[in-house]
Amino acid sequence: MSGSGNVYELRRWMYMHRDANGRVTKEYIAGLETFMHQADSTPLALESGKMFCPCRKCNNSKLANRENVWKHLINRGFTPNYYIWFQHGEGYNNYDQNEASSSNSNFQEEPVALHLHNEPSYHQEEQMVDFDRVHDMVTDAFVAHDEDEEPNIDAKKFYEMLNAANQPLYSGCREGLSKLSLAARMMNIKTDHNLPESCMNEWADLFKEYLPEDNVSADSYYEIQKLVYSLGLPSEMIDVCIDNCMIYWGNDEKLEECRFCKKPRFKPQGRGRNRVPYQRMWYLPITDRLKRLYQSEQTAGKMRWHAEHTQTDGEMTHPSDARAWKHFNKVYPEFASNIRNVYLGLCTDGFSPFGMSGRQYSLWPVFLTPYNLPPEMCMQRELLFLTILIPGPKHPKRSLDVFLQPLIKELKDLWSTGERTYDCSTKTNFTMRAMLLWTISDFPAYGMLSGWTTHGRLACPYCNGATDAFQLKNGRKTSWFDCHRRFLPIGHPYRRNKTLFRHKRVVRDTPPPYLTGEETEKQLDYYGVLETVPRGGNWHVPPNMPDSYGVHHNWHKKSIFWELPYWKKNKLMTFLGTTIARRTDK
Repeated sequence: MSGSGNVYELRRWMYMHRDANGRVTKEYIAGLETFMHQADSTPLALESGKMFCPCRKCNNSKLANRENVWKHLINRGFTPNYYIWFQHGEGYNNYDQNEASSSNSNFQEEPVALHLHNEPSYHQEEQMVDFDRVHDMVTDAFVAHDEDEEPNIDAKKFYEMLNAANQPLYSGCREGLSKLSLAARMMNIKTDHNLPESCMNEWADLFKEYLPEDNVSADSYYEIQKLVYSLGLPSEMIDVCIDNCMIYWGNDEKLEECRFCKKPRFKPQGRGRNRVPYQRMWYLPITDRLKRLYQSEQTAGKMRWHAEHTQTDGEMTHPSDARAWKHFNKVYPEFASNIRNVYLGLCTDGFSPFGMSGRQYSLWPVFLTPYNLPPEMCMQRELLFLTILIPGPKHPKRSLDVFLQPLIKELKDLWSTGERTYDCSTKTNFTMRAMLLWTISDFPAYGMLSGWTTHGRLACPYCNGATDAFQLKNGRKTSWFDCHRRFLPIGHPYRRNKTLFRHKRVVRDTPPPYLTGEETEKQLDYYGVLETVPRGGNWHVPPNMPDSYGVHHNWHKKSIFWELPYWKKNKLMTFLGTTIARRTDK
């Protein structure tokens, strides 16, 4: 990792494409020669004479010959954040800093007039920049058509089912009426009016009888379910301990009682009846839904927006403009080099489904949203993916991590191995990876997600143990009045004011230090803060809190998010990377 910073310095030329007059710079031409020399040495180029084109449009997703790659890079420049040439023979982990320095000095000292036998000269490049754009578009269209890939097996199966389901309901019917649209409408009516299955069978028979003879409508409720579910997305119902100690999942899937409280998993039932668990959670895997974003023509091209949009200096119109996003891309350039990889945000909060006047019940949904999309699409309801539904009526408290286990495992798999995905916008297959950039919650839920207790004298996670909070003399309540002055500049007059704030108090302290992810993890280990999943969630014995709890820190658990291999590298506004926000719809 120490050498990765030098890579950005050595290859600044990649994004110094044109000068103030719009001409391609000499540094860019010289650096491009070095890149082409590297690309020519790859086994793919040696065997086939083709290489992946890393221009802004092709984005390493199309193969082209050497001449077209050179022309694309001259006209369009490199795709963003492609400092490490992974598709052209380099690897991030084994990147040799000295070799890079040597190659950098070579291309700077080498006369620009030296070219390989089929590379254009610098003056020819200027002519190519002004080359007829119509010819360029025709060439691109020909190459793209020649290199289209077939969808992978999963995508092909989905498209075949979708095409079959979208065939017209009968000959000559109005456009948009299909077997699938009728089935979906009937399922909605059943849900809205709580219709029994026998009623749905009668309706299916009625449609089959009264529509023209060549109609393809489903003839039973079973057929309707089969059609809709075949195009749907997977979901899992996972049994949960009645006290939220554990979930019956993974290695514990076949247990009959809780490993911690020893309470039974199933309710007592009469002989011959199906066994009913005391409690269940819903888990909706995220991988297939992310793949559908690339299989849909409406969203596939938009999933690259985060890297292709133009950013205005000093403005943040999208999370990709933020320092946290850019920092992550610098730390993990291999992940950032493929702009089709997915950046996710997680949000959770509790609510009562029965309203204020109903019985007490705390239901906790967990949502994920992909931030690759444009701002106007990121927060659309259909793109906020419900991933976990934590049942009530009890508040999950420290057991929240118990319910997050399936999601964390899936996120780790998406980070390490990824999933083969078909992109219908480029007609190519690629390995899609994903990462969780941050979580979003209000302040009480922040304590459940991060593991930092958000009440008491040490409630502020930024101040950590260096708080200025104090207790009122009479009510003995904790007050954070006048804690903000130490964040002012040292010479600010408010620091010396003894009348407008706490009486006769001058503030000379500096703000508490910002803790990085690595420093925060070291603090957790130093104080001996424990995970909750191996200890039964909320625990059935008094928590074995260290003596320093409430005195030097407020850590009540080590969050399950620390299992993500990249979590400690996230650079976010708070030391755990949790954006504290609350949105109230009126």
